[in-house]
Amino acid sequence: MEPAVIVKNLFKNFGKTVALNNISFKSAEGVNIILGPNGAGKSTFLRCIIGLYRPSRGSVLVFGRRPYFDDPVRSKISLLSDNYALYDFLTVKQNLRFFGSLYKLSDEEIYAKSRSILKEMDALKFFDRKVTELSRGTKQKIAFCRAMLNDPDVLLLDEPTAFLDASSSEWIRNFILDYGKKGKTILFVTQKLDEVSRFNSRLIIIRNGSIVEDTTTYNIYNEIMKSSSVLIRFARPVKPEILKKTGYKFDAMESKEVSSVKFYINSYKDVNNLLKKLMDKKVFILGIDYIEPLVERISKGG
Repeated sequence: MEPAVIVKNLFKNFGKTVALNNISFKSAEGVNIILGPNGAGKSTFLRCIIGLYRPSRGSVLVFGRRPYFDDPVRSKISLLSDNYALYDFLTVKQNLRFFGSLYKLSDEEIYAKSRSILKEMDALKFFDRKVTELSRGTKQKIAFCRAMLNDPDVLLLDEPTAFLDASSSEWIRNFILDYGKKGKTILFVTQKLDEVSRFNSRLIIIRNGSIVEDTTTYNIYNEIMKSSSVLIRFARPVKPEILKKTGYKFDAMESKEVSSVKFYINSYKDVNNLLKKLMDKKVFILGIDYIEPLVERISKGG
């Protein structure tokens, strides 16, 4: 089967600024993660795919058609952008009715689908509120609902969990995984390695408008954990002499108990080994975070 999205030698310039530099890409069915730092060209890439931006050179095909010139194919695509794309002084209901009508959906279809999604995200209570009255996180939920109204075959997501609480973020990730299993194509843009770690999928890394690596989330973690570091947070303060017994190098003052500490590791396997050693020493672990800006490092090729 032909990929839903095929991009060949894509360039996008804004005046003298080159935003996308000779990108070629074929989508895979399911989730495609696009990772890169701020300014890498990720959002511009999505806007070229949905047809908001006309390529300066090269081509973008969605189901064999050019979205910049083809209205029918755009009806099969949906974009959750980084700026909500909602009308502030309309209610949530009015916004969704307007956007749903663009896909020629009936009011009944729009409201039924909207209520179902918003209920799952605990946002149905805002249905009759004006968008300008809502928090950033709630606006993000409404924007995600808007993006799903046309049941898109190609779903473009630009930082979809931005400003969301942990529960809503997890719901969206699970929704996306399930949606991809229905034969849909999803491009999920992020600059957060924490997001990448939640998926077992294809991973595209973009830097300075170019694709520098086409790999998988599993493979990239195998690579980026070399000579890396993690922050371990403890439920109770821990003495440095206990930390020394793990055999791993760490940053902490010799004379003070610590509530969190940065450990240096060489592979993803070291994380499990380190946690086991700490737990064997009766250390209670509250959480673990990968030290940023890892995304900056890996987008430069390691």
